[in-house]
Amino acid sequence: MDEAPGGRKPRPEAAWLLLDRFVHRVWRHGDVEWDATSSATAHDCVGRPIRASLRVAGAPAVSRLHLHWPTRPEYVGMVEPAVIAVHRHSILFQAKVPFDEDPTTCDEVVSFPRDYFVYSAASSPPSLTRLPSCFIGGSSNPDEDIYFKPYRRRQQRAMLDENIGLLCHGVDGEFTVAELTKCCYREAELCLLHHRPTASSGEETPPQWRIKKLRISDGIRIRSWTTDTVVPAAGRFLCWVDNYQGMLLVDVLLANDESRTDQQQLRFIPLPREALRSPRIYTEDSPDPARCVGVADNGMIKLVCITNGGSSRWHNRYAFTVTSWTLVDIRRGRWRRDHRATVKHAEFFRIYDMDRCLPRPRVMPSFPMVSLVDPDVVCFLLEEDRDTTWIIQVDLRKKVLQSRALYIRVEEEEGGGCPNDIRRKNIFGGHSFIPSQLPTYFSKDAIKRPGTKRNDAEGKAMEGGAKGGYIGGTVEGAFNSGED
Repeated sequence: MDEAPGGRKPRPEAAWLLLDRFVHRVWRHGDVEWDATSSATAHDCVGRPIRASLRVAGAPAVSRLHLHWPTRPEYVGMVEPAVIAVHRHSILFQAKVPFDEDPTTCDEVVSFPRDYFVYSAASSPPSLTRLPSCFIGGSSNPDEDIYFKPYRRRQQRAMLDENIGLLCHGVDGEFTVAELTKCCYREAELCLLHHRPTASSGEETPPQWRIKKLRISDGIRIRSWTTDTVVPAAGRFLCWVDNYQGMLLVDVLLANDESRTDQQQLRFIPLPREALRSPRIYTEDSPDPARCVGVADNGMIKLVCITNGGSSRWHNRYAFTVTSWTLVDIRRGRWRRDHRATVKHAEFFRIYDMDRCLPRPRVMPSFPMVSLVDPDVVCFLLEEDRDTTWIIQVDLRKKVLQSRALYIRVEEEEGGGCPNDIRRKNIFGGHSFIPSQLPTYFSKDAIKRPGTKRNDAEGKAMEGGAKGGYIGGTVEGAFNSGED
């Protein structure tokens, strides 16, 4: 068996995970030296120490990034850290950074600076890198700048999480973070940062954000664009996906070449014609429960759609079809429908009924997610009630239910332990998780955890035979490689 990058022992082939976008912030001071997934110490923009680690479970159970940041002051109304993107060995996440002022005297939490970090398992121990702040396009107003410490008289560029992508490339933890915005009639703007580890680049100057103008060709007709996700492709592209129009492709490696003076062209791949017939049936500010574009480990790009047979209502549990397409030619933008992987509601509920623990009455699947290791396998959410959500893993081609797990909310993890007013900030209303290869960069022993108390619902799931370990518990059951 080949070695994983960095000389670590590779995980079994099925070692992939679904990473929650919610980050679990550890409230108690504690020593994390024993944890092989724990990163080296970094510092936020005001100098507070911060570390990150992982709690890993086998899909379809959900894994989560843990943030060890106990010295951060608490402010009412301040959002919690969140994962933005994942690729190969790295996780990009953002966090609001409070000032060192009295929480009772500072009401402008919206003006706190935002830090971006990249957790990377490309090294041992994992690294945690704070990206330099981007001020390109940020405004400056002396009357307001007093609220933007430690960046007085300079305000950060406003970047939306959904417009930001991460591409790992090269060796030794090299990566690029990019944001695509301002898609007007003939031009788009790409803001990117290319990070090369000092040891490999020989450079001591920190990387800086740059702006690249991208040309939109005359033949492209783009309506009002909504980015649902950003996915990497073919080792060099980032794809900004509108689930109801198509994909905008940027050659990131070409954009990183500072010696090029010509204007790069933005490529557009429309969705299959049949998929273009259905409009959005929910508000654009909400995550899309009906569609996803995913990239498998072998590079295959899949589009999965849940349609309601022409109904204008999303929650029509009795008439839906799960349909998928594969992008078979990225140069020509040619899609092929996966007819054998089409599942109508009657077939889906026959699969559903294979497991007596799943919700009754039956509920419609939502938020499809493509498996990294098998493009025919898709995970779905099943919302039993307001407090209970299941994740199931289905082989659409074989029409088989592979496994299922309960979604363990961030406030339930390790028995909670955080104040109630803070706990309510992460309200799970159904959203997409992010498939990740991160377990392949750790040895088997690296991601073990001491056991924790499971809640009643999770215990019920395990008794029913659900696969995938509980977040925060050991993962031997989740990643069983057959070794002693």
